[in-house]
Amino acid sequence: MNKISTWLWRTAFWLRYKVGYGLKIYGRDNFPMEGPVIVVPNHLSNNDPPICGYALPRHVHFMAKQELFVNPISKFICTWLGAFPLNRGAIDKVAIRHAMGLLKDHKVLGIFAEGNRQKSGKLGRFHDGAASIALRTGIGIVPVAIIGSYNMKRGKVACIIGKQIPVEKAKATPEAINAVNDLVKAEIQRMIDSYHENRVEETLWK
Repeated sequence: MNKISTWLWRTAFWLRYKVGYGLKIYGRDNFPMEGPVIVVPNHLSNNDPPICGYALPRHVHFMAKQELFVNPISKFICTWLGAFPLNRGAIDKVAIRHAMGLLKDHKVLGIFAEGNRQKSGKLGRFHDGAASIALRTGIGIVPVAIIGSYNMKRGKVACIIGKQIPVEKAKATPEAINAVNDLVKAEIQRMIDSYHENRVEETLWK
């Protein structure tokens, strides 16, 4: 993605989320500024990818549900922003290869481990994809907590970026996948709880 395109979408997201809704971003200094990274945010609404994309200092290539690539307009927007389709009904080897290629090129891969939006606001079950890729590559996961993106009330929307959780390269057994998922899920829950209890440890980015 060239600098003009990046400036355009970052400006658009700044106007919508920062200016329009008073988005608060915490922990931006936690994010690795070089090398391959896997980002795992929680998922509340369709606002999550642009909020996360704007909040993080590097461009994120999100796995997105295949349905978003059926409509020409949403397909154009998703492709323009660097997202790529995932068939959630089966093991999508094409999407996995693309994800591995992004990491090999030292880019940032974004995966919503819950798969579907959790309208209850509570964390849902984490699927295997992000943890499996992390184990296969030995690349750490940055947990991200998104708050308030379902109701979108001004001053009530936040994005907290946690410290990268190291993952050692290993066979992606069910036990290993569950262990990684448990670590990431616990850290996201910690950040969500800290926000609601007014004790966020991460630095506010202005």
